Amino acid sequence: MENVLSILNEGAGSILGFIVALVPAIILHEMGHMFAAKWLGVWVREFGIGFPPRITKLFRWQETIFTLNWLPFGGFARMEGETFTELQGGEEEIEEPSPEELREREEARKHSLNSLAPLKRIPIFVAGPVMNFLLAVLLAVTLYMTGYPVIDRVQVGIADVAPGSPAAEAGIQAGDMLVEVEGQPIAELNDVTTVVDEHLGEPVSLTVRRGEALETLSLVPRENPPPGEGAMGVVISQEPEYHIETLGLPGALVQGLRLIFNIIGQTLMAPIRVIQGLIPLEMARPVGIINTSRLAYATIQESIEMGTLLPILQLLIVVNVSLSIFNLLPLPVLDGGHVLIVIIEAIRNRPLSMELKERAFQAAALLFIVLFIAMVVLDLLFPIV
Repeated sequence: MENVLSILNEGAGSILGFIVALVPAIILHEMGHMFAAKWLGVWVREFGIGFPPRITKLFRWQETIFTLNWLPFGGFARMEGETFTELQGGEEEIEEPSPEELREREEARKHSLNSLAPLKRIPIFVAGPVMNFLLAVLLAVTLYMTGYPVIDRVQVGIADVAPGSPAAEAGIQAGDMLVEVEGQPIAELNDVTTVVDEHLGEPVSLTVRRGEALETLSLVPRENPPPGEGAMGVVISQEPEYHIETLGLPGALVQGLRLIFNIIGQTLMAPIRVIQGLIPLEMARPVGIINTSRLAYATIQESIEMGTLLPILQLLIVVNVSLSIFNLLPLPVLDGGHVLIVIIEAIRNRPLSMELKERAFQAAALLFIVLFIAMVVLDLLFPIV
């Protein structure tokens, strides 16, 4: 029964995480496409939350019908003339259209996506990623204006001690804070491992803080520790001590943009660092919807425990920057693919054949379905939280 309740709780948490982290980002992304299209005179026939089949029509604004759909993995803004059937004119009609129908079709043609010159369509395609980027900027500014942590120092402590280990025999206890190793001050975890690795099989002195008192102990790190244990037989943790600072709007904007461009740089450099061996391959794998939702729920809980929006704001910034970068990749189906096509058409001064476009989009759609399934499987097999 407890297992069932745990699974239900985890599922509910993942749904909450998905709603908080991904739904607003996706809706805002599609709103960017919709507003840009309307601004350029293109009709948006439907704005969908989720993918079909349709649950219900929500309301109508101008020519746009807003709908709620069953598959909650995204959204769309369907523009006049965007689908292949519309572009190709559909099936041959049996009945002669009435004058009113002809006028409606002519008006629709004037407000079609394809009535725009190729380069004039680019703002529509990039508006979605731009909206995600602007949301990330807003969130980053909010983060720095509401308060961000400034680390004063990092305390390195003992989280656990293995029975019978050198640390246990020396009297080291869980909860002790490491102050010095062999007379060298400890500022981070690597300071400990570096000194200990240099003195394997030799006596090493450690100064620890236990409560308010300082104690100096001695142990001999093992050269060949048992499986699952280190040289000293301890689990070391880092506990940063920090204070919260806030910035005014100008400073928050500067720091927010610096944070975002740092995220962009790290994202773009990740494949190169994987090739160089600087990032393990298992850490570089893409994170799918399930793990993103789990992570979002975990950060919501962390924000509640800390009493600050900092963890969830940081995650939302990364999610929106990642969506912006991903959608600008020059692949069919993605916004970057649409931009690439219109640039090619502008250079050729004539459109690509509909057959070529359709084949490219079908191949890309199949590829993304396979990748989506693969990421779902990876998320289920290797949860990150």
